[in-house]
Amino acid sequence: MAGIGLPKGPDDVTAEALTEALRSTGTLSSDGSVARFDFEQIGIGVGVLALLWRLTVEYEPAGAGPATMVLKLPHTMPASRHIADAFRFYLREVRFYEVVGHRTPLDTADCYYSAYDDASGDFVLLMEDFGDRRMVDQVTGVDVDDAKRVVTALARHHAEWWGSDELAASDWAVRVQDPPNPQALVPALRASWPIIESQFSELLPGPMLAAAQRMPDHVVSLMEQLSQPPLTLLHGDSRLDNFFFTDTVAVVDWQICGLGRGPYDIAYFLSQSMRPELRKEHERGLLEQYHRTLVDNGVTDYSFDDCWTDYRKAVLFVSVYPLNAGSVDLVNERAVELFRMMLSRSSQAILDLDALEFLPDA
Repeated sequence: MAGIGLPKGPDDVTAEALTEALRSTGTLSSDGSVARFDFEQIGIGVGVLALLWRLTVEYEPAGAGPATMVLKLPHTMPASRHIADAFRFYLREVRFYEVVGHRTPLDTADCYYSAYDDASGDFVLLMEDFGDRRMVDQVTGVDVDDAKRVVTALARHHAEWWGSDELAASDWAVRVQDPPNPQALVPALRASWPIIESQFSELLPGPMLAAAQRMPDHVVSLMEQLSQPPLTLLHGDSRLDNFFFTDTVAVVDWQICGLGRGPYDIAYFLSQSMRPELRKEHERGLLEQYHRTLVDNGVTDYSFDDCWTDYRKAVLFVSVYPLNAGSVDLVNERAVELFRMMLSRSSQAILDLDALEFLPDA
């Protein structure tokens, strides 16, 4: 395998191997080479299913390539790695960058090198570093202006891939309901529930506690509903920690991408990245903006009423993200705070939208 192969960490990467990797994609010309590089781990408590390092690179001649880049590798925590392997998250992200990343109107990181091994499930990505762009802490929450920008950017991306025959025929952009999603999600939710019930039940007020306990029995039906045409390419993990702001809105972390109803991404973003009182005040207007942008970019035969119903169903479904986090290693205080906030906000959004009507009675 050309380049850096499949390292376990940055210590396994040499300057010579990094040179070969960057040359193989044209990121570095044949007369340029990596002289040396330093690295620091980043994203601790932000990403829970992979590990990230920022590489600071010196070249001969100076300036021959990107001054910094991000190295992304599999997680070493067994619980996190198990979830990533079960859902084939690493394959999805690698294929996104190889097939789609350079073709979507949504701003995404340039991919300098990628590799994936079918047998082991190991992967490597070298990507553009967005570290100099503005980020907003998901715990703090997004404001209305940035939320409008995100909703519009996602709508343009969704419109580009709306009803895509190419993606429907791929083996990596699976629908929400397709294997391995339900086969992995249902047991993961069941395994997580004792931890949620014993340690975080206060974040599930009123009917939410019983509803969350019943979710494994009914989640497949929701997945099927969110997998009916019209479909588009979902980011799948559209929470604030994955967005970067300049004159554009950029998105990273495509591990959970797949095919589903577009409002899925909007539901996940607004329900878990916006303070509940702000979301409740502005969400219908934001959904109207999302739908209007779809139409302006060529989407037809999709009414706002359908969009709103899909949004409410998706708000209920995406509660599985924090509900499943009980089985993931929460590596530090920030990760725990993020998880608690996501579960609390998700619960409140479901109640505000009366979305439990989509969950059958016990």
